[in-house]
Amino acid sequence: MTLDLGFMDAAGEIDLSELGRTAAARVYGPERVKNIKVKTGEDFTGRPTHFFSFLIDQDRSGTKVGMLHIRLIQELRDELMAHNDDHYPFIRVFDRADWDKVEGA
Repeated sequence: MTLDLGFMDAAGEIDLSELGRTAAARVYGPERVKNIKVKTGEDFTGRPTHFFSFLIDQDRSGTKVGMLHIRLIQELRDELMAHNDDHYPFIRVFDRADWDKVEGA
């Protein structure tokens, strides 16, 4: 399933925050996605990467947390590919206590 081109801003660029928010809402539920920050750069190998940081209200004690993170990465990758964006999505998921310590993404 892919998103429509509604994630393009006025300049024709992908609105990564909105794309990330929508992908996270699909995986975790819209009521759990509280905030998102996105930074674009390169990973340690030089591969183009979008660094997504999410504030998500979640139960970290559950065994399915890792599976949800994997699904989120898959959703993001599918949407980026659908928009001809070859950046790799790197995610970090935070709770409220740690969110205020996040700089950038």
